[in-house]
Amino acid sequence: MRTALNLLNKIVDLGYDQQKALIRLDKILDKKLGIEARKPLSDEELSDIIYDGILGLFQEEAGKKPVDFKNSIKHFAIE
Repeated sequence: MRTALNLLNKIVDLGYDQQKALIRLDKILDKKLGIEARKPLSDEELSDIIYDGILGLFQEEAGKKPVDFKNSIKHFAIE
């Protein structure tokens, strides 16, 4: 599994502002994982489906092609 911090770094690499990306990522993860289940970003392991879905969402918005077609479908389940 990959961490939320790793995901944030990937999102920032796409050109997003770190603070804005962190706020948005936190909101998405709060919704998916529940606020009470959250850990620090460096310790929060994400399943491949959640990680790839969120990354695919940011990639599409940044105008970049998602890693694979499944990512573009998975993000609909995330939002």
